[in-house]
Amino acid sequence: MPRRCAGLALAVVLALTGTACTSGSDPSASPERISRNDAQASLAAHPPVPTTARIHRVHGRLPDARRKAVRLQVGKVVDRWWDAAYLGGTYPRSSFPSAFPGFTAGAEKRARSDKALLTNQTRGPHIDSVSATRKVVSLDILATGKQARTVTAHVVLRFDSSGDRAATTTVRGRLFLIRKRGAWRIFGYDVAKGSK
Repeated sequence: MPRRCAGLALAVVLALTGTACTSGSDPSASPERISRNDAQASLAAHPPVPTTARIHRVHGRLPDARRKAVRLQVGKVVDRWWDAAYLGGTYPRSSFPSAFPGFTAGAEKRARSDKALLTNQTRGPHIDSVSATRKVVSLDILATGKQARTVTAHVVLRFDSSGDRAATTTVRGRLFLIRKRGAWRIFGYDVAKGSK
């Protein structure tokens, strides 16, 4: 059954506060590192599905070149989270020590208490492999002065897992991003996850 966090409105995005949704879960037990060889082996066994990233709506004026840059940059931020939290590494495993690249410090702190939702932690010990079947990112951009200020990324990730708890899992929802120190960072989320 999917779990949902409370939504954040566009007005909250404009406030630029470092908030995130939370739902209780146990933090991971002992940390384990993912080696480069493990990641390469996983990629060889399951070739990556390309992410489809598109712009849904722009509020304000933003030149085409900047729209393209935002689309590519935010798409990479989302991909990094998906790889760290669900798709990367070797299975079975129970630890996801670096699951939130691209999150602000405040959002990462809250997300760590929400690992059951925002990572593959609950199924990880019971599966042998993970393979993405759908990766979609659709962006709503708020621009002023011909610069992108905030982004709401509507995301859908679907992946199949094999092993004792083989299933198809879908992660969908919204990520809220702001540009900090020259990079797009996730400062909030409204995400649901379900498996069948």
